[in-house]
Amino acid sequence: MGEVYRARDPRIGRDVAIKVIPASLSAHRDHLQRFEQEARATGALNHPNLLVIFDVGTHDGAPYIVSELLDGMTLREHLAAGRLPLRKTLDYAVQIAQGLAAAHDKGVVHRDLKPENVFITRDDRAKLLDFGLAKLVHPDGALSGDDATQRMPTNPGVVVGTAGYMSPEQVRGAAIDHRSDVFAFGVVLYEMLSGVQPFRRGSGVETMHAILNDDPPAIASDAAPPAVLRLLNHALEKNRERRFESMKDVAFALDSLSVSDSNLTAKVRAKKPKESAKPRELLFRRLTFRRGHVMTARFAPNGAVVYGAAWEDKPIEVFSTQPPDPESRPLGLANADLLSISATSELAVSLGRRYLGGWVTIGTLARRPFGGGAPRAVCEDVQEAEWTRDGKDLLILRRAGGLFRIELPIDNVLYQSSRWLSHVRQSPRGDRIAFMEHPVWGDDSGQLVVIDLAGQEILRSSNWSSTGGLVWTPKGDEVWLAAEDKGRGRDLIGVSMSGRERTVLSLPGRLSMHDIAPNGDVLIGFENARREAVAARIDDPQERNLTWFDWSWLAGLSPDAKSILIVEQASAVRGQNTVYLRPIDGGPAVRISEGHARGYSFTRDSKWFVINDNADHLVMLPVGAGQARSIPDSGLAVLISWQVFADGERLLVFGNEQGQPPRLFEVSIASGARRQISDVPVSWPVFLSNDDRTIAALGEDGRVLLFSVESGDMRAAAGCVPGDVPIGWSSDDRALYVHRRGRVEVLIERVDIESGERTPWHTIRPGDPAGINDIMPVCITADGQTYAYGYRRFLTDLYIVSGLA
Repeated sequence: MGEVYRARDPRIGRDVAIKVIPASLSAHRDHLQRFEQEARATGALNHPNLLVIFDVGTHDGAPYIVSELLDGMTLREHLAAGRLPLRKTLDYAVQIAQGLAAAHDKGVVHRDLKPENVFITRDDRAKLLDFGLAKLVHPDGALSGDDATQRMPTNPGVVVGTAGYMSPEQVRGAAIDHRSDVFAFGVVLYEMLSGVQPFRRGSGVETMHAILNDDPPAIASDAAPPAVLRLLNHALEKNRERRFESMKDVAFALDSLSVSDSNLTAKVRAKKPKESAKPRELLFRRLTFRRGHVMTARFAPNGAVVYGAAWEDKPIEVFSTQPPDPESRPLGLANADLLSISATSELAVSLGRRYLGGWVTIGTLARRPFGGGAPRAVCEDVQEAEWTRDGKDLLILRRAGGLFRIELPIDNVLYQSSRWLSHVRQSPRGDRIAFMEHPVWGDDSGQLVVIDLAGQEILRSSNWSSTGGLVWTPKGDEVWLAAEDKGRGRDLIGVSMSGRERTVLSLPGRLSMHDIAPNGDVLIGFENARREAVAARIDDPQERNLTWFDWSWLAGLSPDAKSILIVEQASAVRGQNTVYLRPIDGGPAVRISEGHARGYSFTRDSKWFVINDNADHLVMLPVGAGQARSIPDSGLAVLISWQVFADGERLLVFGNEQGQPPRLFEVSIASGARRQISDVPVSWPVFLSNDDRTIAALGEDGRVLLFSVESGDMRAAAGCVPGDVPIGWSSDDRALYVHRRGRVEVLIERVDIESGERTPWHTIRPGDPAGINDIMPVCITADGQTYAYGYRRFLTDLYIVSGLA
């Protein structure tokens, strides 16, 4: 009943979709009312799994709706190849159920749910479309006073919907409520599990007869376990009094399945054992017992386990343990982490391994015999390394020229990307390389990528909201990785070379994947992980912990020292970056929006701040009352951090053009037009002076550099040395506050950028340092009197798990 166009909104600089009813159709009262009904119903809803409506109106007699533009395909198109994998089915089902539940909460019944009206975006977000047949009702069932515009011109006895997805009460033309959507949801779930519609017959009349009288055919035993089938049958009850009472109940039941039984895929696809065979039992053997964080662990050829760990408040050190002995002994490699062990028991280690930001680490690659001796340096500023299977060469990962590079041997580039790469591992036969590629620098969300030795891509997986290590199985037929989806905790996932994904191990909490032995024993870490945010005044010895949920990224400190921005990123928000504003006095946090904030997000008057809406669109939001303001697209592929100029009309943006290293740009808030400030690649953090004339940033060599906003001219900041990290300007712009990264202690210094004089300012040291692996970021107000900082705390227990392979 309409046409949909892709369009550009020049006012706010974004692409949108416009749905239009031609004037010839809008002359028909029922068409027009249904179109208006869609606008009214959808515009009243606000949920991540529902289409967002921006505007409605009429032009030359043709009504239109302006909505967000979605990139992906409908569920119908996904089903063209047959049934979906169980894991995908459950994921989409949870999202569809949550979207319907949100609509029902607003009194909106969809009445036309089907795969054509479910859109799957490229990041696997399900969006419900086309509420054109929706009927606005109140939770108590009564229509509101404006009956003529809120009720379509249909009466009992008139069938409205799509044959095959209608509930029995719809087929009969009886009055309907939200439970009709529950039935339609059951039909869609059945189709995702089986690849066919449960009631489809040769004609519409026969199909509706089947809905009223026939039971759906039994689903194949390898398609879904009993728990899912019970849920499905409950949704498809022909008597609505026996169905789920609400979509909230359906969403809860599905979410419980996807969490507690997230290894359903493995159970379903497992071969039926022979009658004489006994199922293998999993055996868990704990290896570590101290309080702290394990960075990297590997099996040694002699059966020992070697690992790098930071226990209590001590620096990271390399240890060895021989199961079942509970004791670990140091290997004489302090301030170092393990990277790899060769087939001849030679260690590759990272000396002085440290965090650059987020999860990105570097150190000096060195090699040393297992038995002892001084390590021999091989290469500086290396992120990761692994011995080749013959133990003669090293596969390395490092950053050079603003790009992350995989090299084998050293200096021979196989693959490079402006995106952060991590967890590089070579296949058992040595012919393939697996690694993670992350869309955001330093963030652990990402995709598994497999390439051959010519650098050609063989496999790219779906995107995971959090990842923590990967290994090749001994046969090389799968890659096993620790991965999390929608904030439910990291599971152990197997990905075949055909792209098939399955759950290998699911346990409550967060797993990290370290290694796998030739006999199939797996070396994993169980992590109690939190990111915390703390703030205080220099003259107050009592710091205040302002953490809200379990992963509170400190995103900014307001210039007036009254608030901080935090971004929750883990299980409490199902892995969707969500921005909160919290008073420094400890008052409750206020949820602002889904999105991300970084750098100096506040305006100078502390009345506004800027976030990224998770789709690389910047939005300016008020601290108090006021309307959000979208900032037009600047065309930058990745936005790393941003800061508002004092005039409130421009942004300093640190970001990437497509395929290029990150650089500094000035962006117009009104138009999105951008101007590149300098050609020199720099690193985060980036800070704009109070007079808007100078930018402080980290250079590629670790020096603090100063750039002229007007000319782009660059000079080194006097008094700053490699390793200094700028955290802000003094009020008079004559000095920078800097610190040097530390695991459990950080000294803030004030550095005069002309004379080079350094003044110790304040020392940060959390009261309980165990498991803290880096203090970052650190923020400070221009007067130097109020500061805030964040840190990650990981308490790791290392285990060997037998029986998985």
